[in-house]
Amino acid sequence: MIASLEIAGRLRGGKGLFGWIGSLPWGNPMVLSVILSLIMLIFGGFGGIVNATYAMNAMIHNIAWVPGHFHLIFAGTTIIMYFAIAYYLWPILLKKPLYSKSLALVQLWTWFIGMSIMTTPWHVLGLLGQPRRISSVQYNNLLTLSWEPYELLMILGGLVLLGSACLFFYLLVKTQFAASTETFEGEVEYAEPLHEVKDLHEYLNDFTLWNKVIGVLMLISYGVPILQFFFMDTYGSSPWGY
Repeated sequence: MIASLEIAGRLRGGKGLFGWIGSLPWGNPMVLSVILSLIMLIFGGFGGIVNATYAMNAMIHNIAWVPGHFHLIFAGTTIIMYFAIAYYLWPILLKKPLYSKSLALVQLWTWFIGMSIMTTPWHVLGLLGQPRRISSVQYNNLLTLSWEPYELLMILGGLVLLGSACLFFYLLVKTQFAASTETFEGEVEYAEPLHEVKDLHEYLNDFTLWNKVIGVLMLISYGVPILQFFFMDTYGSSPWGY
């Protein structure tokens, strides 16, 4: 996705190492949502690497870090793309222009900002020892009192998200019932290749080889430990004969 954005930015005149970023059509809700989604994916993906690493996961398991990571990936990276798809398809289905593209951009930015504000304290609280789920808690001790500033920040982020969600539905409803005299003839577009499509080698254009590689790796990863149970004397000889 980043490579596709870079190609598009350079085709629009972007120069230098990062000049293509400024050349992208930031005023297009779909493009903006892709950029914001990728930013959240980078930070959320870092948390996912921690979750997927056995040694580090032992430290952050079952603490507030986990829902912070999940919300940043799903409620942030994924949902913001649903918003953009709605802004793209809704006018096409209704044959009406979107009520306000500028407000759509505001809605996407506020969702990104609100999600960042809400999930960052979640990660910090997890590292400070806040459990992911608890049956009861004493709120008058020094540990829980130290959580309060972060929880207030989470509430602020949640309020920003609430306002962003309301703005999203407001735009769809206004587009639905707007008495527009402008005829909107938009249609669904599909990506076209920039260069002539050529036949690629099997390892670049087929899953067969990679499925075989995965099968061999699975046999090595799981087969060897399982076979050890049959060939290794794990506990030594027993004086009782078993």
